[in-house]
Amino acid sequence: MNRYHILSKPAWQQFLHIEEIHDLPLPALMAADQVWQQAIASGTEQPVASDYIRWAQSSAADAPDIWLSHLRVAFEAILPSELPSIEAATALLPKPVLEPDPVSADQSVDWDPCRYKPNARSRKVSVHPWELPDDWQDVLRRAAHGFPGKKAAAPARDILHRMCEKLCQFTWSAREAGFEPAISGDIINRYLADLEARLHQKPHGIRWATMRATAEELYRFARYSGLASDEDTRYLSKRLTRYSLYEKGQDALKFQALLDTGNTTLGLLDKADALLLRAASEPRPSRRHLLRNAGAILGLYSIVPLRNADARLIFGETLHWEAGTWVIDTAIKKTKARNTDHLVVALEPEFARYVDAVVQGDHDVRHLPEMRALAMERGDPLFVRDRGKYTSPSYIPRLFKTFSGTSFTTTRTMLHTDQAINRGETGTRDAMVMAQQTSPQTAKKYQAKRVRQVAVQRVQAAASDRREALMSDDLMRQIRALTDRQDNRNADL
Repeated sequence: MNRYHILSKPAWQQFLHIEEIHDLPLPALMAADQVWQQAIASGTEQPVASDYIRWAQSSAADAPDIWLSHLRVAFEAILPSELPSIEAATALLPKPVLEPDPVSADQSVDWDPCRYKPNARSRKVSVHPWELPDDWQDVLRRAAHGFPGKKAAAPARDILHRMCEKLCQFTWSAREAGFEPAISGDIINRYLADLEARLHQKPHGIRWATMRATAEELYRFARYSGLASDEDTRYLSKRLTRYSLYEKGQDALKFQALLDTGNTTLGLLDKADALLLRAASEPRPSRRHLLRNAGAILGLYSIVPLRNADARLIFGETLHWEAGTWVIDTAIKKTKARNTDHLVVALEPEFARYVDAVVQGDHDVRHLPEMRALAMERGDPLFVRDRGKYTSPSYIPRLFKTFSGTSFTTTRTMLHTDQAINRGETGTRDAMVMAQQTSPQTAKKYQAKRVRQVAVQRVQAAASDRREALMSDDLMRQIRALTDRQDNRNADL
């Protein structure tokens, strides 16, 4: 199409008196001509920024930003009043998602758990892996390559990393006491005593789960390496059993964290909705993007409590638009082992809207169907930073904790607690499905927690009834009056 054919069209007759129109580059004329065609076809009388974006993407799918720049040149001459909308449309264009940094040496196939790092930070109660005894380093490298051990198979990489860190602490305790590190009863006791003493100084005191995990890694290393005697290996097994029993009698910190914040599933959904409302009125684009992400994270993961390893949803891979809703279909990476099981959840509309909020972004809601299709075509992660950068693995858990007050790991506990309180055993079973849990022991643990809660509530209620029976009616009225006045003062605050 040449300049003569474009300017001969009826839509251009009103601009022919503008002298600059005859000096416009042909791409600028073509872009403006496509706008007139799109506006007539769609019945749009007053285009907004999101309209220009959709027209740019339909007219130049590979380079909508270049198309908008051509349109800007044309409108500078014929419609300068539309330039703010063109600028806003350019700012709203989806940013190209930048590839993550190259895989680090620690994540490569030839991973060396004891590799020397010249820029490593100093440690207070641990040595570095390359400072472990030479024979221990050899064992860890064999395990990293997947070779079988004396009495056990090679552990998974994340377990091997945890084992290595425990051995570094163990070595520090031994050398601080003037001994060469060895898996023997005396040094085991010294290390575990040091660890207990340090845990006692922490705000939450000693956590038996930590002690159990420590004994477990030492026991695993003893069996894999064969460097400990049968007697010392059996001793570690006994300590592991003891700590496991202690752990069962101690509620996990996540239960206490929920009690401290008072978070519930419905409460988090309210926070999620409030964040989306804040995003709608926020003037800064980067802040709007952050608030939308935070609201969607709270709303989505409070109902589908995925683990950290599964939380990074990707359009077309683990997140699909099917049958009029968003469907999560993700592999379960509970132990980082090969597992073909999948969690498939078709989101109800009131929860699918959290995904839609991210997909829609700053665009008008009427463009949402096109934005969904574009998201599926691009295949990007659901949550990216405001400039299209990939997020780190800690991005979702970090935003969840920042805006909810509890860690990302409490989502399953919260869902279990709410369901157990409101629906009993049936609620626990349903929560297990959403939390990707299959072991009967899991149900027992959460049910036992609920039983203790109910027991405490009943004891408190019974004590209150007994006190009330011992008091005169006049005294009870005075106490209730004092309570009401105190509540009113607190409300004023």
